[in-house]
Amino acid sequence: MKDFFRRLKYYGLGFGIGTIMVMTLFDNKGCSWFPSNRVKDNLFNRMIVMNAASFDQIKEQGFTQPDFLNTVQAGTVDFGKSKKQGLDKVYRIDYETPKGKKKHCFMTMGDESFMTEIIFSDKKATKISPTNSDAELPGKILFIPKNEFLFYMDSSSTLTEKMKSIGIKNDKELNRLIRKNGQFNFSRSSLLQHPKPIHCLEFYVTKSSKEKLFVKCIWFKDKIKVYDLSIETLDF
Repeated sequence: MKDFFRRLKYYGLGFGIGTIMVMTLFDNKGCSWFPSNRVKDNLFNRMIVMNAASFDQIKEQGFTQPDFLNTVQAGTVDFGKSKKQGLDKVYRIDYETPKGKKKHCFMTMGDESFMTEIIFSDKKATKISPTNSDAELPGKILFIPKNEFLFYMDSSSTLTEKMKSIGIKNDKELNRLIRKNGQFNFSRSSLLQHPKPIHCLEFYVTKSSKEKLFVKCIWFKDKIKVYDLSIETLDF
């Protein structure tokens, strides 16, 4: 019996050291069973958007856009300072700038929303709304998950024909244009609507086009369904 307890003690000691080593070596490196990484995986499986004012802060902190996203993805989720309950969650991410300064941002995660917004704020997470619908300027899209057919058109013949009439032949072309020219329109979106928040994206079919397209979408079965289209002709 004495040998059994001695072996059990050694086993427990080895298991504990191994667990600490795994957490030290692999935290933030793809082990999705860590709570922090599960949250970040969830966030980075969505479209990531930032308003114009916040986007300027990336440069002020010394980041390029790709470096900033990589830094945030490798950052630490501060669960104690996050809003973890309810349909519309807000997570605080702590990170370090290239100059070694400690900074943080918030990332929204609305229930049934395919968009997460990065927000710089000194407020508490509970005071931050997962929407910036008062923003006058369109939001910058920083990241879209890699899926060639992430966006698809409603099968409505009216919508399909309308898309074709302005040069969008199919879903593949729609995806290409959104990734190339798309911006997020906060004012035409209803991100607090439940059960399905409404998202609005805007883009031009060509650089020289005078017609700006506004497509309204919902998240449906891991894809983004476009169900409405409006066109605004610019006078310039």
